[in-house]
Amino acid sequence: MVRIKKIIWDFSDTEFEDCNYEEARKIAVLPKSLTLKEDDIDSDAERDDIIEYLEENYNFAVKEVVTDLDD
Repeated sequence: MVRIKKIIWDFSDTEFEDCNYEEARKIAVLPKSLTLKEDDIDSDAERDDIIEYLEENYNFAVKEVVTDLDD
């Protein structure tokens, strides 16, 4: 299991780029944190794998993630 403590989404070049970040995140129904199970992603996944998973599943670019792997 991989725990993502913080996700910072990238709204540049989207219809939300001029909006307040938190409002845009809520309107787009994007999580600010998330726990991924083994079925979703391997527990030995690296940062790039996690970002790729998020971008593919939520259709928005990711600027940064903070995970339990960072501890």
